[in-house]
Amino acid sequence: MPRFQISRRSVLRGTLGGTAICFGLPPLEAMFNANGTAHAQGAPLPRRLGIFFWGGGVKHDRWTPATTGPTWTPSLALAPLAPLKDYVSIVSGMRVRTGNEQGHHAGAVGILSGAPMVVQPAGSAPFRSTFSAPSVDQVAAAVIGKDSRFKSLEVGISSRTNGGEGTSLKHLSHNGPDSTNPPEYDPIKVFDRLFGAGFSAPNTTPVTDATIALRKSVMDAVLVDLNGLRARVSTSDKVRLDQHVANIRTIENRLSMAKPTVSGTGCKLPVRPAAIADTRSKELLEERTKAMSDLIAIAFACDLTRVFSMMYSGPTNGTLFWQVGATDGHHNLTHDEPGDQPLVHACTVVTMKCFASLLESLRAIPEAAGNILDNSVIYGSSDVSDGKAHSTTDYPLVVAGGGGGFLKHPGVHYRSSSENTSTVLLTVLRAAGLPLAQFGAGGGLVSASCAAIEK
Repeated sequence: MPRFQISRRSVLRGTLGGTAICFGLPPLEAMFNANGTAHAQGAPLPRRLGIFFWGGGVKHDRWTPATTGPTWTPSLALAPLAPLKDYVSIVSGMRVRTGNEQGHHAGAVGILSGAPMVVQPAGSAPFRSTFSAPSVDQVAAAVIGKDSRFKSLEVGISSRTNGGEGTSLKHLSHNGPDSTNPPEYDPIKVFDRLFGAGFSAPNTTPVTDATIALRKSVMDAVLVDLNGLRARVSTSDKVRLDQHVANIRTIENRLSMAKPTVSGTGCKLPVRPAAIADTRSKELLEERTKAMSDLIAIAFACDLTRVFSMMYSGPTNGTLFWQVGATDGHHNLTHDEPGDQPLVHACTVVTMKCFASLLESLRAIPEAAGNILDNSVIYGSSDVSDGKAHSTTDYPLVVAGGGGGFLKHPGVHYRSSSENTSTVLLTVLRAAGLPLAQFGAGGGLVSASCAAIEK
């Protein structure tokens, strides 16, 4: 009997409140060839690229692993990544070579684009700059993002950013000079954008049934189509479908609507509560990262997008890591804390815990013979090497994921001798499926990638 196959573009369909909706499916065995290495129609599995960016650098005596190669041991700062060690490569010893004026500015631009910054009239600011070239996420999005519903997805975690010194410090994702893709900090808005939950209530006298319909789960509307599909797929695909539904239910519960109110003018959609109940002085960084990470993972699984950037914290940020007892913003802390800066180090540990949360969300969703992280490359770095020194040498670089088999697994620690950080950017882009011969501009131009972390 021929094996049941369906297109990777298949969706579940239904109606909700009189509105037609469709919902993406996770990758199923029925969408792949018999070996689980490509889609049933012959198309290869999609490659994806993500960026995780944090401000303020690291403390190298607690960041750099003591050993190199595949048997490297996570350092104190990298300890949260230990459960994902096979998927993680650490690159140390490299240098941003696009210019080192105003470390935070040049570092952010160079490590995200491989090109020099554009110095702008400072005005009343201490310094002002913007990017001269697109950031790596947009370089990738122009190629691998053109066939997905969303070319790229930009999210933010800590909103305490520096908005007064140009776009280099305010935003991560750039299309070019003064052209940015601002991150969204509200998980509910990200959910609405990705999954189309913005339904309109009729301007009629409300009835109980109408109210219930407006609050009905998105998945409920496609259950008939889903049950029909479940009856035809393999046992393994039934498990994948059930997990997919469970993941959506989890997010819906986390971002659930409040009970609707009824007024004399008719039934209205309820106002969604804030996804994360925090304030600027007490941001719930781990909770927001988890919510965003789950959304990104499902967006990847449904092929809504293949590129994302997560601006965890910005250059010269004012993020208050109250979780570790800090009473001042992170940037000030990197300059003012005396001694070996234990609080600064503790902030890095929290940051890496959140990075691990992102990777865990990607790894948790199966795809073909592996998982979403196997077919993704996630690039992590900062605006400086060490915040107190404003240095752009010995840069903290993390490359995670399998890159569709392009990257070494298990990962390694590679210690270079002051090589150009753009070599890692070229590796990241090649791992995402871009057949580039070179990358960068000016002092950041390279024609060789970081072969030490490639298969």
